[in-house]
Amino acid sequence: MIPEPQLTYVLELLAALGPAADDFVVAGAQAMRFTVPEARATKDVDFVLNVLGLRAQPQSLAETLAKLGYTPVPESRNFQFVKPIPDSRETMRIEFMAPEEFKRNNDIRVDIQKGVHARACTGGSIAVEQSDLHTISGRLPDGTPYTGQIRVTHPHALVMLKLLALADRYQNIRGPKEARHDREEAQTHASDIIAILRVVTDIPSFNTSLVAQFHNEAALGISVLRILADYFRDSSSPSLILYAEHVASNLPANPSTTETINAEIDNALQVVLRFRPKPDFLSLAAAIDDSTHGVPLVDEYLANLEQSRIPFSNPLALTLLPAGSFGGAYARSTTFVTNAAELIARLEEPQRQLAFAYLQSKIAPLQANAELRSKYPRTLTS
Repeated sequence: MIPEPQLTYVLELLAALGPAADDFVVAGAQAMRFTVPEARATKDVDFVLNVLGLRAQPQSLAETLAKLGYTPVPESRNFQFVKPIPDSRETMRIEFMAPEEFKRNNDIRVDIQKGVHARACTGGSIAVEQSDLHTISGRLPDGTPYTGQIRVTHPHALVMLKLLALADRYQNIRGPKEARHDREEAQTHASDIIAILRVVTDIPSFNTSLVAQFHNEAALGISVLRILADYFRDSSSPSLILYAEHVASNLPANPSTTETINAEIDNALQVVLRFRPKPDFLSLAAAIDDSTHGVPLVDEYLANLEQSRIPFSNPLALTLLPAGSFGGAYARSTTFVTNAAELIARLEEPQRQLAFAYLQSKIAPLQANAELRSKYPRTLTS
């Protein structure tokens, strides 16, 4: 649960927001506290905002925040707000994020209301959708008892956000000046992912939810699942190295430290391996990529569809992926597949649905190609 003194001021914010509070979804480390008993300490509270809901609210968020004593953090340009905590050196800091599809052109900001912005967040719509209400209780700053409900993103959606943040920080796209900070942030995200997955009790249900949440954003889902597979493949993968650095930073320098770190890494790897997507699913996603981009596989695939008169909108379109599209997708220990239907049959229904949705996301560029439309009129004009 959210610790004090932050709990007091989260309750104060909920009370002041009234119905608008339902459009504020807790994410980040504070969201972990609703799932992970020993979640790491943090003083900031991150919210993913329901943009359309808040734009429709008559209440002025800027005025509400000002009345509560919040002021914008200057460098954030109205998506981070801070207020002093009386009789303390601590501050209450909140940050707003929002789905990236609402962001300004060539800007990281999303306009929420006048005077209140949010930082664009990949996967933000999913984080808002995949959330539920939790009851929290405590006292308001004046000592009045208060019980309210706060919306918190589900653990599988939180893992999605953490995986995206992990890859972003690890790649250090901000350049050399931010390299150290990005590395430390990547360590934290890797540790958070492991902490969340470690407390999951119903693994099949979690894995189903992890995949199913991408039903409207298939390309994002494939990207996130590839990060999970690539960054947590084995003990020498990026995330396990980052996690080793995180563990080492909290241990004393003595002869037993290396042994302790190695044991923790082995344990963490075994935890994450239960959640990594199956090679069959990753192979199918790779086959879709190869069959919808570049020659000769695109022509072979479209010819298969044209001849069979199966449109892209038919799930059977997945079964006609060329055998050659699976050639480079397998490790030595996996079974080579020449029949797409055979591979698809081994997948669970949420994976098949995501793969099919991913295929649908690839259609528009093919339909925009006049030469292909001329060669495969049934397939690309249906």
